[in-house]
Amino acid sequence: MTSGLAQKRGIVIREPDELSNPRQKVVPSPETELINRIITTAAFTRSAFLTKFLLYICDRKFSGHDEEITEYQIGIHALGRPDSYNPGEDNIVRNYARILRKRLEEYFAGEGYFESLRVSIPVGHYVPIFEPNFHAASAVSNDNQDLASSTSALNSEPEAQVAKTSRRRKWWRVWIPAGGLLIAAIVLLFNHQMHRVAPKNINQVFWEEVFNHSRATYLVPGDSGLAMMQEITGKEVHLSDYIAGDLDEKFHDFNLAAARKGMAYGFDRVSNFTSKADLSIATRMAEFAQLYGGQLKVCYSRYMNMENFNGSNVILVGGPRANPWVELFEPESNFRMIFPERTDGIHFDPRDFINKYPRAGEQANYISQTDGYPSRTYALISFLPEPTGSGHALLLQGQGMAGTQAAGDFLSDPHEMEPILRKAQSPDGSIGPFEVLIEARIVGSNEIQSRVVLERFGITRNSP
Repeated sequence: MTSGLAQKRGIVIREPDELSNPRQKVVPSPETELINRIITTAAFTRSAFLTKFLLYICDRKFSGHDEEITEYQIGIHALGRPDSYNPGEDNIVRNYARILRKRLEEYFAGEGYFESLRVSIPVGHYVPIFEPNFHAASAVSNDNQDLASSTSALNSEPEAQVAKTSRRRKWWRVWIPAGGLLIAAIVLLFNHQMHRVAPKNINQVFWEEVFNHSRATYLVPGDSGLAMMQEITGKEVHLSDYIAGDLDEKFHDFNLAAARKGMAYGFDRVSNFTSKADLSIATRMAEFAQLYGGQLKVCYSRYMNMENFNGSNVILVGGPRANPWVELFEPESNFRMIFPERTDGIHFDPRDFINKYPRAGEQANYISQTDGYPSRTYALISFLPEPTGSGHALLLQGQGMAGTQAAGDFLSDPHEMEPILRKAQSPDGSIGPFEVLIEARIVGSNEIQSRVVLERFGITRNSP
C-alpha cells in the first residue's frame, strides 16, 4: 500500500504478506483482528483488488485520515489506477464498493455470524464503520440466560432429592453414552451454523457462468480499423470474408495519401485499431475474471477462429461492422443491426436496431440520433448459447462508441443487472438466455444516462 503501515494507538493494519514479518511488533486490536480474519476468507483471497480496497480504507480510518478515503484515492492507491484517473469516466471504485459491501454482508451472515464486531461501508460513502455485532450479542445473551436457569434449578434442589440420586446412579452407565452422542450432534450442528456458506447472489451466479473455472473465456474487442474502412468506402464485410482473410483484396483500391510525406496508406495501416470503449470493457472483464476465478483470454478479432469457440465461453464487444463474429449469433437474437445505404461518399451512417418480432407497444426500428441534444443511441446486451452449445456467449453491441460504453457500464452495475438476471434465472438456478436493448443519452461531455427499452428472455429463433 503506497501509504505505508497505518498506526493508531499501536494498531497496525498490514497487507497479507506482511503478517509474517517477525520484526514488526504490533499490538492487535479487535478491529484489526476482525479485518485480518475477513481478508483470509476465500471471497477475499480470490480477489487482490477487494483485499486492497478493504485494507486501504481501514488503514486510513485507523490512522485518522478519513478525508483520504475518497473515490479518487481508492482508485489510485487500492485499485492501481494512474494519477490521471477520472472517477467520472471510470466507475471501477463504485463497482468494487458494491461487491465489497455484498462480500461483507455474506461474511457476517455466514462464517462471521458470531463475530463480536461488525464492519460495514454505508452506501454513498467509503469510510468503514465498526459497531457491535448484535447477532453475536443476542446469541451470547440467550446462552447466559439458559445457563442461569440451569444453575438456579440445580441450586434449588431439595435435600430429599439426594437420596433419590443414589438410586439412579446405576442408570448413568446407560444414559451417559446416549447423552454424549446427543451433545456431539448439537456441537456438529452448532459448528455447521457457524461455518455455513451464505447463498450466492444472482450477480455472482451470472458471472461464475461467464467465467467458468473449467473453461477459458475469450474476450474479443472490436476491429475498429475494419469498421472505419467500411464507413469510408461503403463496402460491406461479412463473417465469410473475414474468415477467408482476403481483406486486402476487398479494399485493393483504397489509398490515402499522407498529407505531409506523400506516402500511400493502404488497408494494412489501419489493421490494429480498437476503441477506447472496448478497452475499458476489456479491463473491467479482466477484473471480474480475477474476482470470480475465471480464465480470461483477450484475442484480437482478426486472430479469432472457429476453433476458439469449441468448449469455451466468449465475450464479443462491438457491432457487426467492428466485430463480424456477432453474425454467428444473429439467428438466435431478437435483434439485428443494419446500416442504411447512402451514396454521398463517406458512410458514417446511423445504425438501426431491427426488432425482428415487435410486441404490442414496441417499435420495429430503433435508430440512433446524433444531430440533436441530447444525442441518443442504442446498445444491446445479449447472453446466448455458444455456437457448439457447450458454453455461453456474452455480446455487447453499440450503435457507436457511446452505446458500447453504455452497454459496458450497465453490464458492470450489479443493481442494474439484478432484475434482469432474476427474470432470466432458470428453475435449476442457472441464468438462461436474455437480451436487453438500452437507450443511452449523452447529456454532457462524459455523462451517459441509460434506460432499458426492451427485454427478451429465452431463444427467439421464431416469432414469440
